[in-house]
Amino acid sequence: MNFETNIGRYTGVLHQSMQKRLSELLEQAQTGITADQFRLLTHLWKEDGITQQQLACLLKRDKAGVTRMVDILEKQHLVTRIADKQDRRVNLVYLTKTGKELENPCAECAKQCLQDSMQDFTTEEQNTLATLLQKAIQNLNS
Repeated sequence: MNFETNIGRYTGVLHQSMQKRLSELLEQAQTGITADQFRLLTHLWKEDGITQQQLACLLKRDKAGVTRMVDILEKQHLVTRIADKQDRRVNLVYLTKTGKELENPCAECAKQCLQDSMQDFTTEEQNTLATLLQKAIQNLNS
């Protein structure tokens, strides 16, 4: 097997390239967040007030790494942690007003990143690529 020309290498390089481009766009837009922080915030924009453990599962990251990211976002006044009323040992992560206000400018950066990556693709090619990638993900997660 040639490790330089296989789907694993290509998807890895694509991921790194998209992370880099998204980070550049987020920086240009002066959002003050990284691409990884953006990924975490997307889950809170969808469902505010979830646990750090839920975030770790959604991000497929270890809990300690998510805790560090939440610490940073909390210092930036983008999120706040509130103890769960049913279990005081569990913290729920909520967006602050500032964190909520970042959604639209960050979404524009993500949209631009996707447009940049797909600029020479037809709609049919984009749909085919998405379908094939979803199928590969399902194969690994079943």
